[in-house]
Amino acid sequence: MRNNLWLKKLAKKVWRKHFSDVAPANDLRVKFGRFAKWQLGAIRQSQKGKNNPSLITINGYFKNPVVPQYVIEAILAHEFIHYISGFSSSKPKLCKYPHRGGIIKNEMKRRGLSEIEKKQKEWIKKKWQIIIKL
Repeated sequence: MRNNLWLKKLAKKVWRKHFSDVAPANDLRVKFGRFAKWQLGAIRQSQKGKNNPSLITINGYFKNPVVPQYVIEAILAHEFIHYISGFSSSKPKLCKYPHRGGIIKNEMKRRGLSEIEKKQKEWIKKKWQIIIKL
């Protein structure tokens, strides 16, 4: 059963494997959110400040075990890159816009996540409309 505890363990695994070189600047939490048709994941920080936690919310449709785990791992990694780039975290911003200049794609590649990102995008393209109609 996929629940918030399962997601938290998966997030820790992805962080350890691909982001262990980065020390978190503030508490980083993950949870499943609402069932959204267009947004796969999001990161936010309620208020700027060193002690305020950052929250990554993953689309509720991904609770369904028919969704491959690598899809969720790629989305978590995408949100982690926003975090380490200073978006919705206590870290300084590395750039003005979160997707400008291929920052996500370049960082995914640098961290050995290109293949999982490619597979995730292919799966979303082929299967997403089916999932949201279930």
